[in-house]
Amino acid sequence: MNFRLVASRLVLGSIAAVACFTQHAWAETGNVDKLLAGLGYGLLIAGCIGRIWCAVYIAGRKNLDLVDKGPFSITRNPLYFFSFLAFIGAGLSFESLTIAAAFGAAFFATHWRTIHLEERNLHKIFGAVYDEYMKRVPRFFPKPRLYAGSEFVTVNSRVFTRTMLEAGLIPLVYLGAQAIEVGHEQGILPTLLRLY
Repeated sequence: MNFRLVASRLVLGSIAAVACFTQHAWAETGNVDKLLAGLGYGLLIAGCIGRIWCAVYIAGRKNLDLVDKGPFSITRNPLYFFSFLAFIGAGLSFESLTIAAAFGAAFFATHWRTIHLEERNLHKIFGAVYDEYMKRVPRFFPKPRLYAGSEFVTVNSRVFTRTMLEAGLIPLVYLGAQAIEVGHEQGILPTLLRLY
């Protein structure tokens, strides 16, 4: 397992552990509470669907072809972008802006270097073609107006299936966050700190 995966799991696990002993400062079932929970769930779903969308275009082709269609036409790193949305969604699922910011910071701390390393590797593989792609397509935040799709794509079904199963677990974070909130409400979990 690579360093990025180990580090991100340790950091996320630590933040989730802290979340077990904190509770949001908003009124329960108030508008802010509902808005943050809904936004969190929506971002988790977007992260899940986005990662599956990326897999349609890249499953089995990574480092073999320069994929520049579909989500790869609007950002050079759509898998990481959709993972970022899921990280923020995970934090908002706790109905806390503080935890969402912590998850966002954890994403950049554990993934940003990898993004640069992968881009350097792709530059070595594809050379001038990748240089042109870099000039045209932003590194991280998508530019939807650049979208270019493909009528047909070839997919490695084994890689695609694995990605679908992994991505399908993302929305379960919401259930975990809600279970922790119920634990606080029922007095099963202590609330040591309230966060916005």
